[in-house]
Amino acid sequence: MIEILTYISLISGGLLVLLLLAGILSGLDLDLDFDGADGDGGVGYVKGGLTFISIGSWVVKLVLATSASPVVAFTAGIIAGTIAVYLLIKFMNFLLSQQSEVNWEARDALFETGQVYLRIPAQGTGIVRVNIRGGNRELKARSQAGEILPTGLKVRVEDVEDGILVVSRV
Repeated sequence: MIEILTYISLISGGLLVLLLLAGILSGLDLDLDFDGADGDGGVGYVKGGLTFISIGSWVVKLVLATSASPVVAFTAGIIAGTIAVYLLIKFMNFLLSQQSEVNWEARDALFETGQVYLRIPAQGTGIVRVNIRGGNRELKARSQAGEILPTGLKVRVEDVEDGILVVSRV
C-alpha cells in the first residue's frame, strides 16, 4: 500500500511540477480553467486535482508509516489535500493581484503634473515627462497659452489633442 501511494504521489507531483514549469517558462497552459459563479477564476481543475492527490497521498503514506489505522491516515490525507488546494488558490490569487496594468495611452496623463524634458517653443511641440500608471513616459506636448516653456519647468496636462499633450505652467 505504501509503495502504491509513493508512486501516486511521485507521478502526480511530477506532473504538477511539469505543468507549472511549462506555464511559467513558455506561457503554455494546458489546464482546464473555468470561471466560478463570481468570475474570480481559479487554479484550475487539473492543477488543483494534482495538488490534492500529491499532498494527500504523501500524508497518507506518512501516517500509515507511523500509525496502523488506515481510517486516520486517509482522513488526514483528505484534510491535508484540501488545505493544500486552498493554500494554492490563495497563493495564485495573491500572485494575480500583484500584476500591474502595462497598457496606457496619452489620455491617462490628463491632469497629471510633469516636467518639460525638451523645450516647448511658442508655436511648436516639445517633450514632457509624465508619470502614467507608475512609469515615467516621454510624450510630445505643446503649450496651452502659446508661450515658450523651458526645460525643467513643472507643467500640468490640461488636454490631449491627436496624441499631443496640451500643457500649462503649474
